[in-house]
Amino acid sequence: MDDIQNILDETFPFVETLLKDYGEFYPLSSVVDTERKVKQFILEEDEENDFPTSNSVIAELKKDLRWRKNEFLAIAIFYDVKIKEKQTDAIAVFVEHKETKEAYTFYYSYQLINKDLIFGESWKVEEKMQIFDCNN
Repeated sequence: MDDIQNILDETFPFVETLLKDYGEFYPLSSVVDTERKVKQFILEEDEENDFPTSNSVIAELKKDLRWRKNEFLAIAIFYDVKIKEKQTDAIAVFVEHKETKEAYTFYYSYQLINKDLIFGESWKVEEKMQIFDCNN
């Protein structure tokens, strides 16, 4: 889990800044490469669609991560969600690790008040492997 923690430690401050500055953010991804370095994973710009939906960005990130999965040990996709059951906004982070064969989505509930982020409850949900699964 150290690789995933490293991704969270390096990427979370950037996500927090985006939320404080803009009140939202497009999905983004970070990876731990085979040299155990955290890197941003950037999609090529879509010239046909200036404002893609978050779901389409997440789908494209997953597709590209699967295509290049041999270059990574761990991946994370960060996205902004509204949790209806808990009536809260949250930063969701889908993570997956090649060696431990684990996949989770972490949720960090938050309120944005006067450009200040106030974090509440956080939790994780176990997920099926989507990137490093041999069947993909």
